[in-house]
Amino acid sequence: MPITDNHKVLADQVSALAKRANEAGAVASAAALFEAAHALSNDWTSRVSAANMRLKLGDAAAACAAYESMLCDDGGSAMPDRIRQLTERKREEALSALAEAERGQSSRASFWATLGGEGGGGIAARTTTVAQRRIEARWRESEPAAAPATADALKAAGNARNQAGDAAVAKLLYSAAYALSGRLELRLSAANMELKEGGPAHAAAALDEYDRIAAEATLPRHVRDEIQLAPQTCHTRHTAAALAAAPLASPPPTAHRPRPTNTPAEAEAVGRPLSQAHTSLLTRKRAEAAAQIRPAAAASAVDVSTTAAAAADAVAAVDAAAADAAAA
Repeated sequence: MPITDNHKVLADQVSALAKRANEAGAVASAAALFEAAHALSNDWTSRVSAANMRLKLGDAAAACAAYESMLCDDGGSAMPDRIRQLTERKREEALSALAEAERGQSSRASFWATLGGEGGGGIAARTTTVAQRRIEARWRESEPAAAPATADALKAAGNARNQAGDAAVAKLLYSAAYALSGRLELRLSAANMELKEGGPAHAAAALDEYDRIAAEATLPRHVRDEIQLAPQTCHTRHTAAALAAAPLASPPPTAHRPRPTNTPAEAEAVGRPLSQAHTSLLTRKRAEAAAQIRPAAAASAVDVSTTAAAAADAVAAVDAAAADAAAA
């Protein structure tokens, strides 16, 4: 992306907010903001800080990949020695965390299988607990001065990159705007950019994100039921359980209403409304993502069945030969 003076000014504002988010424990917001700051400025410090936030969130695989990418890519400018040394040290930390995670993978897999979940990270570690979402929401509430205007500027920059056909950068800018504002329609825009990047892997990541948006939003019952009943892939096995616990829009008078949380921001973190237009867009884009995944899954199933059939034929031929030898 061409870097302008306006981009650099916005990047400085976003980077300052990212540092404050990290200090407040809003690590997911800090990660999104540092990524946007790097996209706007091509600054090495923001890039390594974004990877550090991923490591801090527990996504050692994403952090390790980011560190490796930095060490292999000069990004159009030479990496300062100080940044290189820091990146190498953090990469070793990420590799150690990854090795530790692999050693405990069997026990964790058994634990999550018992619960019926997957136990893995989501799209760039965007999966957060309700408690973490409340931390993020409280931080947003504490940044009323600069955050709204910066979020609007990030959205405008995201719109520009989308119109220019740069979905990857637009996704980062929309994600940062969401981190500052908590507006689910911006998170939806980021997921749309993920889908727009193309291919089954991006479609699967987008579908996962659509489901998480649906689980956090306050949706009409018929929309929630439609998503729950839609065909699920291995990426969305968590959907039914997540949506079952999600808040409903306009519940019947006799329905149990959860007690309000302490602050508006905390209430917002557990259930937020989407407009009718954005709800319709969510269901339509989710269907598009699922449609892109199904052909790949079907092709994989055909490959598996073909291999199994060939193996069965080979076994049958060996059995027939053995039978002929015995008869002779």
